[in-house]
Amino acid sequence: MSGIYDSVQNPIPRSGLFATNTLAEIQDLIEAMPKSHRANLHMIMQFTLNSCHQIVEDEILSKEIFCS
Repeated sequence: MSGIYDSVQNPIPRSGLFATNTLAEIQDLIEAMPKSHRANLHMIMQFTLNSCHQIVEDEILSKEIFCS
C-alpha cells in the first residue's frame, strides 16, 4: 500500500501480548462470562470503541490529506 496510508500512522497502540479478535468474537467472549458481569463488560467495550473512534477522528480524519 502506498499513498494516503504512508501519510499517516495508526495512532491506536497495539499490544503483541494479546490476540486481535473481531468485534463479534469479543461479544461472544462477553456473552460467555457470568451474566452478572455482562452489562459492565459491554459498557467497557463501548467505552473502548468510542475512545478508538475519537482517536481516529482526532489523529487521522482531521489530517489535511483527508480534508481535500
